[in-house]
Amino acid sequence: MAEKVTLKIYDIVGGPVWLTSHDGQKVYDKIITAFHAKRSVDLSFTNRQNLITTFLDASIGQLYNGDFTEEFLRENLSVSDIIADDLVTLKRTVDNAKAYFRDKARFNQACNQESEADEK
Repeated sequence: MAEKVTLKIYDIVGGPVWLTSHDGQKVYDKIITAFHAKRSVDLSFTNRQNLITTFLDASIGQLYNGDFTEEFLRENLSVSDIIADDLVTLKRTVDNAKAYFRDKARFNQACNQESEADEK
């Protein structure tokens, strides 16, 4: 990709608290738009106050759904201004997303079995 664009999560979400999948979807949509415009993305975590995995699942985890290869994402998506704890959480989110999208049926079946066991 020719040009790199910096996307500031703070600006996309409109504040420093990043908790919902709805806000994560806004970030995901911006990333996808940049990729389709042949731009690589630097995702800036500057000014973050609160962050949970639900947000990361929606904003970054779903990038691993098969529309893009892992190689493409490695080459065209970077993060900046991120603290060490958030980087660990992000890595876990990515690892979980890769595993999930590699075998969605097995994960969904396991979740259904656990849900049925909870009901008994």
